Amino acid sequence: MQSFVLNGFIQRSGAPKVSLAARSHIESIDAGLTSVNGAQEVLKDMLSRRSVTKLILGSNSLGDEGCEELFGFLSSDAGRKYKIGEISLNRNGIGNRGLLAISRYVQENITLRELFLHNNVFVGEPNVAIVFALALNSSRLETLSLANNDLLTDAFLAQFLPLLDAPYLREINLSVCGLSQAAAPYLSEYLTSPRCRLHALKLNGNQLRVRGVGSLVHAIRLANYTLLRMELYTTGLSKEPEDSDFSAGEESVDVFHGRWQDVETDLKRSLARNSTLKYMVEKEALALLRYSRLLLLRPKARDAAPSTAIVSPCSESCSCVQISANTLFSSIGEPYSLSTLSSSPEPHFPFMRLPTELQLHVLSFLSPTLSAAQRIRIVTYGSSPTTLPTLLPCLPGAGCIPDPASPQFTVGGPAAGGFGLSSGMMFRKRGGGSVSACANGKCMGAGNSVVCRKEAERSQWLAAVRCTAFELEDEETGK
Repeated sequence: MQSFVLNGFIQRSGAPKVSLAARSHIESIDAGLTSVNGAQEVLKDMLSRRSVTKLILGSNSLGDEGCEELFGFLSSDAGRKYKIGEISLNRNGIGNRGLLAISRYVQENITLRELFLHNNVFVGEPNVAIVFALALNSSRLETLSLANNDLLTDAFLAQFLPLLDAPYLREINLSVCGLSQAAAPYLSEYLTSPRCRLHALKLNGNQLRVRGVGSLVHAIRLANYTLLRMELYTTGLSKEPEDSDFSAGEESVDVFHGRWQDVETDLKRSLARNSTLKYMVEKEALALLRYSRLLLLRPKARDAAPSTAIVSPCSESCSCVQISANTLFSSIGEPYSLSTLSSSPEPHFPFMRLPTELQLHVLSFLSPTLSAAQRIRIVTYGSSPTTLPTLLPCLPGAGCIPDPASPQFTVGGPAAGGFGLSSGMMFRKRGGGSVSACANGKCMGAGNSVVCRKEAERSQWLAAVRCTAFELEDEETGK
């Protein structure tokens, strides 16, 4: 045991401290967990804790039996109370029976965000692929990894991708899944469909070869604006070209390698384009919301008695107002009512006297990158009083976490015996005003070890109005 002196007091350090977040993590990597007995050990550990947010069980031998035992409990009412955000079952010898058990747990799960299933023994059976895809569609999973399952093959993607419509899925890892050039049409069709909202796709270690990769890159260039990262290492390009790799009139290996260089350059340009457009869309969406609040939000008549109190929470974790996110964003997509304008008094600002169609047309010049559908969703949100933030006071814990290295974190400094302020979002200065708890816009200083609450709310809003990627409009239909 070590001791040190701080301001005249002797402080003793005992056993290593465990952070509050780590106490909700179960990490049993290579712990010898086997079949049903291993799953019961994990469940025993879970039942001894109030909260479990991460379940890391890599390099064990749970198999199908252990997986069914584990997810049978997690799918029950008692298991659903554990809000698990990440599950890792890499290298556990899990087969299709275990994948079906996982699918039952993933179905309609709103807390699980990351699922890692590396190096198991899944086989590409059509029925299993269909059940798994439908389960993902009803979940809020963001990251899925099926890497190193080389028995899945093209048969799995042939049934999986045509049904996949997971609105929250942002990353899929299909590295070393036994894919060939025959999987390229299924991948291309998914990447060019509105069902695809991926930001990252990993296809390392598959025999797609230059013709398969070329078709994917061509599809991304033409009709995909969401993908930001794509990995294609060791996809059969280092091997000698086959006859199927050559197009008509191509007989030189130098021409073959030149084609691959062109494909690689085309991919880099497409991903850079998507990244630039994503930044512009999000920036213009936030700016358009500010102007929509000022110009389109109509105050209620003073003599009209409100039927219900309209309040909304400051965040999902804040308990100041019990209201769901679905209620908060219920007005998105509804037609703009013109009848409400006639009952309002004559506006003094000339812009307010214009017809609604002209007002929206003028506002469209502030966001030229956004599609018409994106602009309608934003102005509908901004013009609705139901989406205004609440005026009720929130608990201090809902604010940003102050940076311990900042000068305003302590009162009077060490010489005055100050040990720091309690949690809060703003600090008062002597001359009036306030100082933000975030350093350079980041919580916990430049390390950004905690995601800023405001940034998280902005991301949530951008996803709700579907302004996280560029939308290509059809010139004829305007859709």
